This record gives sequence, C-alpha cells and structure tokens, in this order.
Amino acid sequence: MKVNRLVPYFPKAVTQFILGLLLVFCLPLSPVAAPIDEIKVLDLATAQKIGLAENPGLAAAAERVEQARQRISQAQALYWPTINARGAAAGSRMSANDAATQSLLMGGTDVDRDSEKYLLALDGSWLLFDGFSRKFSNLIAEYGEQESEQARRDGQRQLLLFIAQSYYGAQLALYNKTIAKADFDFNSRQMEEAQLSMDAGAGSLSAVLNFQVQMNNASTDMLLAERDYDLSMYGLAVLLGTKSGQMPTDLVLAQVGMVEKEAFWQMPREQLLQAAGEYRPDLLRQELSVQRADSTVGMNRAAYYPRLSVNGAVDGKRYDDTSFEGDDFGSTVSLNLSYNLFNGGGDRARIAEAKAAKREEARTLEQQKNQVTSDVQQAITKLEQSQAQLLLQRSSVKLVEQSRDLVQEGYKMGQESLARFNEVQRDLVRTQSRLALSLISLYTNRENLKSATGENLIPHLSGEK
Repeated sequence: MKVNRLVPYFPKAVTQFILGLLLVFCLPLSPVAAPIDEIKVLDLATAQKIGLAENPGLAAAAERVEQARQRISQAQALYWPTINARGAAAGSRMSANDAATQSLLMGGTDVDRDSEKYLLALDGSWLLFDGFSRKFSNLIAEYGEQESEQARRDGQRQLLLFIAQSYYGAQLALYNKTIAKADFDFNSRQMEEAQLSMDAGAGSLSAVLNFQVQMNNASTDMLLAERDYDLSMYGLAVLLGTKSGQMPTDLVLAQVGMVEKEAFWQMPREQLLQAAGEYRPDLLRQELSVQRADSTVGMNRAAYYPRLSVNGAVDGKRYDDTSFEGDDFGSTVSLNLSYNLFNGGGDRARIAEAKAAKREEARTLEQQKNQVTSDVQQAITKLEQSQAQLLLQRSSVKLVEQSRDLVQEGYKMGQESLARFNEVQRDLVRTQSRLALSLISLYTNRENLKSATGENLIPHLSGEK
C-alpha cells in the first residue's frame, strides 16, 4: 500500500488527499516514547505510548496488581512452618503474711520476699494437612493477581481508545479550520474583485458587503474550529498525564491523510469475534473470576477434612539469675489431629454460598460474552458505514466544486445571481466539512473496532510476561 504525506486542504484540492495511512495501525511501537516536551510533531502512536507510561490512573492500576501479587506470597507462606522465640523476665515480691507463714513452715528461717523469674523458649508448628485449603487459597490468590492484571490491561485498552478519540477530534478541528480559512480566502478574493468593479462603476456596494459578511462567517467558523481544537488538546493532555494540564505550545499534530477505497480495512466478522475472545481483557478477567469462584468452593470443602499438624517447643526457666545452662531446658513434641464432627451446618452453608457465587460469575461471563459480541458487531457496522460515507462525500465534493466553478463563471458574466453564488459556495463548504467528518469518522471507527476486539493492545504487549 502506498502512503504519501498530506497536502494542504484547499477547495480545489479536495480529491487529492493523501492515500491511506492505515498501515500505521499495524506498525510496532518503540519501547520508550520521548517526553512530551521534546516532541514537535505528535502522531497517534506516540501519544498512546506516552499515555500508557504517564497516565496516573494506569499507575494506580499497576499498584493494585502488585498488591494482588503480594497476596500470592501470603498464601504460599501457609505451606511453611511457623517458628517463634519467646523470652520473659518477671520480678515479684511476696506479701508479709505469706513470708511469715512460709518462715514458720521452714522452722523460723528468714524468707527472701523478692524473687526473679526468667524464661527462654523456642516453639514451632507445622500444618501437615488441612483438606487442601492451602492449595485452593493459593489458586484464589493467583487468579486474583491475574484478574488485577487483566483489569489493568482493560484500563490500557480504554485509555488507548480515549486518546485516539481526542487525537482525531483535534484532527477534525484542524480540517474544519483549514476549510474555513479557504472559504475566507475565497470570499476575500471575491470582495477585492467586487471592490474593483465598484470603483470602476460596473459593480455594486451590496456585492462588496455580501462578501464581507461571508468573510465574517468564515472567521467565525475558524474561531469555532480553534475552540474545538483547544478543547480536544486539553482533553488529550489529561489523558497523557501532563502535569501542566496542557500540551506544549509549539507541538503540532501529524495530520492524517485521505484513505483510498483499496486501502479500506476488511476482515471477516468471525475472525474479529474470535480475536475479541482472545484479546479482550475484561472478558479474560471474567473467565478468571469464574475459576477463582470455583477455587473458593474447593477451599470451603476443606472443612470436611481433618487437620493434622506437628508442634514442638524448647523452653527453659531460671530463678533469680540469667545464667541459663543445659539442665534448665526441656522440650516437647506433639502430633495433633482435629476433626470437626458438627458445627450446626455452617460448613455446608458456606459451600452452598460459594457454589451460588460461582454460578453468578458464570452468568456474568455469559452476559459479558454477549456484550463483547455486540460491541464488535456495532463497531464493524459503524466502520462500514463510515467507509461508504467517505466514498459518497468525496464524490459529492467533486460535483459541488464543479457546480461552484460554473456558477462563479456565470456570476462574472452576469448570468447567475449573487444569491446563487453564495449558495453554491456554502454548499461546497458544507460538503467539504462532511468529507472531513467522514474521514475522521473512518479513522475513529477503526480505533473503535480495534478496541472492541482488544487488538489495540497488541503493539503494547510485546515484552510483557
């Protein structure tokens, strides 16, 4: 496919827009995008890369993934024994009455009312079997981590689409500004000719004033286009995470070009639906939710099994001094088995609850699949319509340009009225605006389809684990 640079958009060059840039959608992205302040010409691919790297919302999602990853480590810790070291030092003073009583029992010997007690101990326990509860706890944590990752990727998918929409909104504003500028220049030339004719005694003041009004209308359109451009760029700045909330003043957009019919993007619906099943993160996340719910059922079933653990301890006591020796220490080892025989049906109720939660997640998955299918079908229809509209508007611009030129010649020869001349010029401006809208809709709807299938993530997943 041939790709050319965009030529300026002027009324008589409408049909000479550049051949399609759809190849851009398939180009791989470089690993790191330059800072926005260092970029002079911003294309969509670069804008999307900056957004993925700098958007605060995605950074927060990445932290949620890290939290889920740490929960896996917490679940894995259940397989290891626990070891505790303990120590204590206590001082006590016997009451006078107790000391007197003890002295009598000891034949009048003086009793030291103050005493000290020291303790050192090391104990540990190791759960050998818990009905596979730890196994399912680990699975739940792993599925949760994968769900968080898919949620982050779904945030990326949506951010890429939002960036594209803002980018192309700014592109449409640029086209409308160019169209309005061309309309202004055209009416400016007509006013100069009308002024010359009036000065020569062959024209009228009304014609001069008419073209001045048309110039004012074109100026208004330029101001509106500039407003729309600024608003789109402010929105783009937020999506890209710029701290100033606005784009650099010297930055310009790499304006998109015309897409020829042979460059229209086509793919069977079945393949697009299949791609959505493979790439849509929200769908993959819901599938993981079903698996996590199934593991929760298994974890609750562990209550039907006995628990087996081994415990051991080494402890020593010393009175009135801290000079511990080997004879001060003793040890214990035990093998413990516990098996709950009845708890009022609580275990059975928890399992039933977990099964109901699993059925809920399965129903949600079914609904999610239906929604994804609908998203893809709608995106395909919108893209096909935008392609048809682009062809129609290109044809219309040619016809209206030809009609405007004929009326212009007739007006100069006195065969066409000024009102008719204004009418065909306005028709041309409206048709050019519709053509620009059709072109931008084509690009935007292509991005919508890529987002609906999740394929807009593919260039950004390279190198990820």
